[in-house]
Amino acid sequence: MRRSSFAILIFAVIVSGSLVISGCSAKKESKQSEESLGQAEQSARPEMPKAPKFFGTVAGITWNFPNTWVVAPQKPMRSATYIISPTQGDTDSAECAVYYFGATSGGAKQANLERWASQFEQPDGGSSMERAKFDEKTINGLPVSTIDLSGTYLVSSGPMMQVSGKKEGYRLLGAIVDGPQGSIFFKLTGPTKTVTASETDFKELVESLKPQTM
Repeated sequence: MRRSSFAILIFAVIVSGSLVISGCSAKKESKQSEESLGQAEQSARPEMPKAPKFFGTVAGITWNFPNTWVVAPQKPMRSATYIISPTQGDTDSAECAVYYFGATSGGAKQANLERWASQFEQPDGGSSMERAKFDEKTINGLPVSTIDLSGTYLVSSGPMMQVSGKKEGYRLLGAIVDGPQGSIFFKLTGPTKTVTASETDFKELVESLKPQTM
């Protein structure tokens, strides 16, 4: 009788262990199934679209600019003006101005780059032309010259564009493109932090330059 009871007890332990193992296996398989299903759903889920770009055009050239840039009202001598909100720590907005003066106006490219550099002073009295970073490239068949310069910005105004103020800690990102109907000028100026935060946007604008198609 004791042997029979002992055998029954052993059998019960074995069965219980088998049930526990089976339960664990079932839970593991269920978890793997859920993970596989989740991965499948994630793979099937479409990627979130990037923020749409807006388009600008003048003199046979088009470009893209981010929808976070605000199109300002029309200003004299400008084809477009974009306002960029200040990043944290800055109080002034940045501004990207687009100029086009006609097929034979606007002056030589080098002269304009030098003029832009002359609108900055260096805190140590050094030469802005020597501090500026210049580059030449071809984008979609269009010759483009760029400038990158930081320092104290000499704000100009009035009919003679005389210096009316100084802005310390400013940065300039500029590009001049030789278009089929003349040069087009892109000039982004503002507090260093804000301009730096928008540097990728400006570079993408420049890289998007291309001749306008009908």
